[in-house]
Amino acid sequence: MAFKGFSKKVAHHKRLKKINKIIKNLEDTNSLKQNAISFGQQITNDWITISKSIRLKSEQQYGKILIETRLLMITAMTDLLVYKAGIPGNTNEQLGKILQLISIFYQGELYTEKIISEGQYVKASVAIKQEIEIITRINEIKKGVDKDGQTPNVKYAPPTFKLHYGDMNQIGHISQPDILSVLHSVNRDTFSAASITPIFNGNIAKNLYEIHLIIFYNIIRESIELFQQLYPEDLELVLPACKIFTIIVDCLKTAGIIKDNEPNS
Repeated sequence: MAFKGFSKKVAHHKRLKKINKIIKNLEDTNSLKQNAISFGQQITNDWITISKSIRLKSEQQYGKILIETRLLMITAMTDLLVYKAGIPGNTNEQLGKILQLISIFYQGELYTEKIISEGQYVKASVAIKQEIEIITRINEIKKGVDKDGQTPNVKYAPPTFKLHYGDMNQIGHISQPDILSVLHSVNRDTFSAASITPIFNGNIAKNLYEIHLIIFYNIIRESIELFQQLYPEDLELVLPACKIFTIIVDCLKTAGIIKDNEPNS
């Protein structure tokens, strides 16, 4: 019994020493700050490693044709936007608004792809929702029904995007616990717990990626039409993008993302 009591005292003494050490470290503000920064950098590096690992899995899920299609899209858009950069065209308020929206899409495209491919599916749904709103606003502007200060009306979105918009809205508003559980929980033997790191889901990643590519495809069509209006005397401007666009359409048809009767120009 005496030995048992001594063991308790030893355990209690060790606990007190541990507490005193924690308090001492907390009192040393500079040391605490440096240790916390160092640990934060380590966590950041680990996070980057995890993201790279998820990206590799995502790209395997997409397949070569989808990845190459996106690269073709980037080239087509860049060719249009850079060729006449800084040279005024036959613009007006309507065309100026459309050009601004196209530029906003293109500036963010890299980051949308990144959060899709690195497992940030909730944030990706918000980004895709905004991309659908960009396309919708362009349609509103062309119809003359756009209203400053108001969210684009989804009824002006291309038909295939209306359902996607609702889905992205549900996920992005984080109002569906069942969906969030699928995206951000890990299942153990007897319980389910929230994960602090992204969880790869191949089907969701590919679905989001395909929606993003369809939006990108529509943006390129709008861009070609826009630049034909901006520079009617320099139609050779759009020829490279048009040729690449034809290849893009063939790739999307091969991947089964658009129908065979979809126009390629």
